[in-house]
Amino acid sequence: MLVTFQRLFKWMPIILFILLLFIDRDNFLHVFSYILLLIIYTTILIARILYAKEEWHRDPKTSKISKDKSIQKMSDFQSKLEELSNEEE
Repeated sequence: MLVTFQRLFKWMPIILFILLLFIDRDNFLHVFSYILLLIIYTTILIARILYAKEEWHRDPKTSKISKDKSIQKMSDFQSKLEELSNEEE
């Protein structure tokens, strides 16, 4: 069930685009259903992003890095992660 939901969620932008092309815009039920599906998808997407943000700050490895003010670019971040992985070995 979870795998099916994840696959559906992965393909949802394409599904929404196809539905946008094929819905009957004069039919209130079609329009209402499409807008409702779009709002639900957006809500789930925002919830997943916020959850990932919380997890990022709870993770002990990344919380050390996220507090480091010397990181300005993605390359700085990647080098810090490599340093941490080298320390663990």
